[in-house]
Amino acid sequence: MPAGAAETGPMACLVTVEYSLNNTPVIGRARHAREVVMNKTDSGQVRIDERVKAGGGSGRGVLTSALLVALCFGFGSSAWAQVTSVNGKIAYVVCESVNSDSQCDIWVMNPDGTGQTNVTATSTLTEQNPVWSADGTKIAYIEGTVGFNYLKVLDLGVDGTGRTVTTISGPFVQGGPTWSPGGTQIALVRQVPGVVMTIQSDIFVINVDGSGETNITNSDFEEIDPAWAPDGSKIAFAGVRPLGNDLGPEYAIVTVNPDGSGEQILTAGDPGTPRATGLDGDRAPAWSPDSSTLVFMSEAQYPFGCCRPWQIWTVNRDGTGVTNLTNDDTVYEMGPSWSPDGTQILFYRQYVFPVEGQVDGLYTMPAPTSSPLAVATLSSTTTALAAATSSATLLAADASDSDWGRDPSSVPPNVAYTLFVSVLLEGKGAGGTVASDLKGINCGRDCSEPYASGTLVTLTAKPRRNSAFVGWSGACAEIIGSSCRVTMNDAKTVTATFSR
Repeated sequence: MPAGAAETGPMACLVTVEYSLNNTPVIGRARHAREVVMNKTDSGQVRIDERVKAGGGSGRGVLTSALLVALCFGFGSSAWAQVTSVNGKIAYVVCESVNSDSQCDIWVMNPDGTGQTNVTATSTLTEQNPVWSADGTKIAYIEGTVGFNYLKVLDLGVDGTGRTVTTISGPFVQGGPTWSPGGTQIALVRQVPGVVMTIQSDIFVINVDGSGETNITNSDFEEIDPAWAPDGSKIAFAGVRPLGNDLGPEYAIVTVNPDGSGEQILTAGDPGTPRATGLDGDRAPAWSPDSSTLVFMSEAQYPFGCCRPWQIWTVNRDGTGVTNLTNDDTVYEMGPSWSPDGTQILFYRQYVFPVEGQVDGLYTMPAPTSSPLAVATLSSTTTALAAATSSATLLAADASDSDWGRDPSSVPPNVAYTLFVSVLLEGKGAGGTVASDLKGINCGRDCSEPYASGTLVTLTAKPRRNSAFVGWSGACAEIIGSSCRVTMNDAKTVTATFSR
């Protein structure tokens, strides 16, 4: 939860809505704004204080209600193919007003905006946060509202005509799913009891059969908007973190290994820059197809105080090259993601003060031409993309919460998946190492290695003198004594425990 946000009841999500001159709701925080707090009562019902109602018959109020959910629990982010792929269909959310409430369905369309099809078509349920599996055949999504809901998977098949739905988990307060690159796991946001705060959000990883649930952040800060890197090596998310600027914790883009280790804050900014000394709300990270770069949306609170419209930024995976790609205060631009071929960025645009001909909806603009971004070219890149976004292409009006999948009928790219090994020591003086039969793993020094898809890796645990090997946990397909065999059909995490 952002610093200063009020907590109301067992669960509260604070969003603020700004009204333009025609009383059309706009996501953001500015003059004439009012706060909207979504609360889950003790009985499990969801109450929205200062409720946002549809305005003017235009549908914008309905769409804003869906975005309130996305801002609370995350925009979906897909794990794309590890290298550029053929562009497939775009999944997105469309909402309509039903008895003064919003009812949302998941739709798909072709890359040019044609062939718009409702693939959930439920009249009484709400579906949101759609994300494509890396092979372009399945959509993970959340069924339900801000309160207790379900993680589900819709299998469309290679030809897109399938409609098989599987429930993975629920009912929980959860959202923002993202696929592992091999499609065997899903990371998502779930609300859990906190220590400082009564309720806060962590990032969980779960197998697609509903087993093996693991909290990988397990902190007392908020973590939302997970995005699994296409190479499987990192999970990015938006996390509330103290950044050392004396202004309190704020949302930043953070990456961790799939087991939760190796945390790195990417968007704190270089010392002395406005990003480092001011406040920013960084949200909704999404990876480039080659896993070298992320795009995200940011709400800067400088130089004029709170708060400028959401804009699209980018950052390299090592934290360099933090760059504003759009830099346009006349529009809110949110929920960005890359096209599978790496040439375009898909995003949602909402005009601050719309005039005739300006339409809220899903747009595309050119992606940065180099990935990762070279620091020397950032100024020219920003100028070029800011100009490009002013003439961005509208794909679908009154649509939001989108994700772009690869063409499932195209030849899949050659992939490699990363194996992560960790050593857990129980008792003073306990110790041990883990080595792989193939070159790469010698943990405690070298604890991760990419392997080609389908590779069988055998790990062997060796306790230190006066220590004992306790056992394996994680992705072992077979355990024989002190050995663990892992089939590399996805990013995998394995832990060896030693005691004394």
